[in-house]
Amino acid sequence: MMSLNVGGEIYTTTLDTLTRCRDSMLGAMFTGQIPVVRDNRGNIFIDRDGKVFRYVLNFLRSSSYPSVLPKDTWVRH
Repeated sequence: MMSLNVGGEIYTTTLDTLTRCRDSMLGAMFTGQIPVVRDNRGNIFIDRDGKVFRYVLNFLRSSSYPSVLPKDTWVRH
């Protein structure tokens, strides 16, 4: 199990889920191509919007987009 701190939100998932899209930033991070940073509790820290990350993680888990998203979900940060 992997614990991630994404913008202050803590997520737990598997390495298999995080590397499902090998050509993505997450795929690169968790196959050793990009170094990871840890917070003071040992969680892997990702400096992105923590609330939006749930949609990314759910996509990786299910390979499908949710039918409804909040309007501001895809605003680029």
